[in-house]
Amino acid sequence: MRGLRAAFRPARGAEPQQRHRRRVTWPLSIALLLCLAGCAAAVVAPPAPPGTRTVTLHTPDGDRSAIVHRAASAAPGAPLVVVLHGARGTARDMRAKLGWDALADRERLVVAYPDGLDHTWNAGRCCGSARDRKVDDVGFLDELVATLRRDDGVGAVYAVGFSNGAMMSYAWACARPGALAGIGPVAGALTVDCPAPAPLTVVAVHGTRDERVPFEGGRGPSGVDFRSFDASLAPFRTAAACPATGVQAVAAPARVDDRSCDGHAVVSDVVDGFTHVWPGAGPAAGTTTGPLDATGFLWAHLQG
Repeated sequence: MRGLRAAFRPARGAEPQQRHRRRVTWPLSIALLLCLAGCAAAVVAPPAPPGTRTVTLHTPDGDRSAIVHRAASAAPGAPLVVVLHGARGTARDMRAKLGWDALADRERLVVAYPDGLDHTWNAGRCCGSARDRKVDDVGFLDELVATLRRDDGVGAVYAVGFSNGAMMSYAWACARPGALAGIGPVAGALTVDCPAPAPLTVVAVHGTRDERVPFEGGRGPSGVDFRSFDASLAPFRTAAACPATGVQAVAAPARVDDRSCDGHAVVSDVVDGFTHVWPGAGPAAGTTTGPLDATGFLWAHLQG
């Protein structure tokens, strides 16, 4: 500030008219500086270009990364789908096998595939080293969303996941009521206390012969005692004021229960005889909306 004042201080002996002109230029110059500063602050960075990139975040648990795919047709406010891998899985695996990139290109979405530390997520009672190290995965996912809001201008956020990633989607919804528009857990269970979640859309897929996360609940090979499929959905049905029964549809081997609730929906897709799998994973994933294509089924019901 002293430098600025010196620059506009009149020299000794200057004529009164000159001093007057200099006093006028001082506020004008300050106004110019303020204008320039304001204009610089108002500049908004352009959205990230379409295509696929890796985003790296610095967190208290170390550097964390996510693969992000932005459809060329994704407009400002485009939905964001966060796809969470299972234990021992990776972001790369989920991207390669589940068809979300192609679905995003058709539906004008942004999709993010984050990596859990040591290939696991801290979803409460499950699983592995992320749980044991008390990794703040909710904080990481919050920061990822904040980054994509800034860089991609995303709107509503949905979390889908498989197994431990499905558990993480439940845990995220419980820890941040109102932050998510919907979740899509596949072959997972609720592994945190969640007495009063915010109303949101839940679309859950599970096989009746799941050997790792038992459909009827109980201890899995990981040593965790899991809630049953229905018990996992119960807090969300209550929060959204769902009816006791929904619209039933059977397309063997799948049984769908679709409950239209208070502004949301809770939909279950139970596949008889299926084990711990993502139904429809592979080259054709996401190309239909049927109950044996979990990718397409999830998005068709999450978006309403």
